[in-house]
Amino acid sequence: MKTVNNINNFSKKKDTFIQIILNILVALPALFLLVNNYPYLMILSILLVLLMGIIFLLSKPLITNTHKIILLILFVIYIYFILSYFYSGQLISKLLAYNFIRNDGNFFFCYLPFFILAIPFFNYKKTIDIYFIFLFFIFTIFSLFGILEYISGKTSITIQTDVSAGKMFTALNFAHNATGSVYAVVSLFALIFFLNEQKKKLKFIYLVVLITCLAGLFLTKSRGSYIGFAVALVIILWINYRSLKKFFISISIFIAASIPLVFATGGYERIFQIFKFSKDINIAYTTVVRLELWKKAWYLFSKSPIFGIGFGRFNDLDSFNYYRLKGYPGILSLYTDSNYVFSASTAHNSYLQFLAETGIVGLGLLILFWILCYRIVYKAYNFSNNIYYKRIYLCALASIIALFALSFTENYMSSTTIIICVSMIISLSVGLFWQEKNEYNLKLNNLIKVN
Repeated sequence: MKTVNNINNFSKKKDTFIQIILNILVALPALFLLVNNYPYLMILSILLVLLMGIIFLLSKPLITNTHKIILLILFVIYIYFILSYFYSGQLISKLLAYNFIRNDGNFFFCYLPFFILAIPFFNYKKTIDIYFIFLFFIFTIFSLFGILEYISGKTSITIQTDVSAGKMFTALNFAHNATGSVYAVVSLFALIFFLNEQKKKLKFIYLVVLITCLAGLFLTKSRGSYIGFAVALVIILWINYRSLKKFFISISIFIAASIPLVFATGGYERIFQIFKFSKDINIAYTTVVRLELWKKAWYLFSKSPIFGIGFGRFNDLDSFNYYRLKGYPGILSLYTDSNYVFSASTAHNSYLQFLAETGIVGLGLLILFWILCYRIVYKAYNFSNNIYYKRIYLCALASIIALFALSFTENYMSSTTIIICVSMIISLSVGLFWQEKNEYNLKLNNLIKVN
């Protein structure tokens, strides 16, 4: 009998250890959000989680009920974008090319977590715990290093110099905007954790994380990220308090506390530029370029408003080959030439980017997808009585709101750095809602049996 008990205990410990490893591996992509100069780290971490999900799905076919509707819409989007790609005369060999997936077609990669994390081969609650630990740790470390570099000026590992923005924090990402966008979201997470934490020690830790992440955000000098953060901040504080008095007090305290950071990091100069068209030729140039890209996107949309000119085709066209659109201008026009330009260049606006390439249908499907995600998480937020769970759901809501605001200034709805972060927290939150409902139903059934 003793031997049997020992075997059972060993088996339970083994299962627990395996589950912990799975939870860690699922949360692993959080560590690579600031290193897209070395993209293989993120790619390998996502592919590893994908492989585990496929193995589990084959052995035990199961996806959560809460994921089903958003996965259906996302599947339709994938099919529609692939059809759009082929109808515009592009080759299957290019669809699978690394440069396409890295740039024009990164949408297909960065939305994968929605599919992977719908397969419950791990514990959602424990994985989310690890995910946020990884996020707060890595973003705090990078911020501290960036602050030291910014102050000392002795090294330039995480700090770059731009003619219009001056010294700006990029971490190990290619562009300061990518870093700024994800810092905007993580700063919101840190704020939510700080506001909703009761334990003094943890509250202090979250305050340190919040301050360092905000410093990192302001150091990126990304004006679009400032706007995205500010919009989400206002809405999330209202959802959190639902009281005008508490809302205005919290906003006032936050603004007053942020002023020293804004001036210490030089972020105030970029904030002023948001409200004033600068005469500085370098700053004006970036605005002019954006306006030209927006005009190009709108022109292409006007030529093919329903279905767009073809997914991944925006970079392939310039003012010299607009006339080569084929079809019926104003109804359906596709760009079908065989030249392909794979680059990080976009319309600098997600809404215009998807309108130009996939038309009203493509953008409509994408917005519908995000609205459904928001509705599910908002329902979870109202359903839950667990303070910690509500904190997670609020973080998920904040990330969607920030994404919608951020997407007016860059094509963030198809940007790997921010979408990997957002898609993971949303998909994990939707899974957590499924897990919480199962726990609630189990307790309810047990209660009924007892009575």
